Amino acid sequence: MSCPYYHWDHGYACKKTGKNVSDDTYNKYCRYGIYDYQDCPVYKHENDGGGANCFLTSACVEARGLPDDCHELTTLRRFRDEWLAHAECGQCTIARYYEIAPTIVEQIKAQPDAMAIFEQIYTDLVLPCVALIEKGENEACRAMYQAYVEMLQQQYPGA
Repeated sequence: MSCPYYHWDHGYACKKTGKNVSDDTYNKYCRYGIYDYQDCPVYKHENDGGGANCFLTSACVEARGLPDDCHELTTLRRFRDEWLAHAECGQCTIARYYEIAPTIVEQIKAQPDAMAIFEQIYTDLVLPCVALIEKGENEACRAMYQAYVEMLQQQYPGA
């Protein structure tokens, strides 16, 4: 069974968001019906305010002006879905991110230098993690990510 919320319009498009979806997203979430549309990252992204709850997305999209499907975010999402989700306690790491990220984003956005902070996240976390993933150093990426998140939690308590 396929997702009832996609259609073909010179490419696969989501009826819920009105946006095109990549072939990978189409195959994983639309065509094969493995997930309910509530789990679809395209639909979730639209409902969370366009990445408003994700400091990785904010670092790329808001601070750098990159598209939501930029190389960096696509690489990080593929890492999350194809490696981290299947790693030991990977699901715990993912769930924890979704639990704390909105608070961190909210607290960063309250800072007068919010865009500089997101730029720092892009430079210090996003780019190095993407480089590690591309070298196949997934555990090193995970360790870097976890250390950085711990640092953010100390800087922005309540997350």
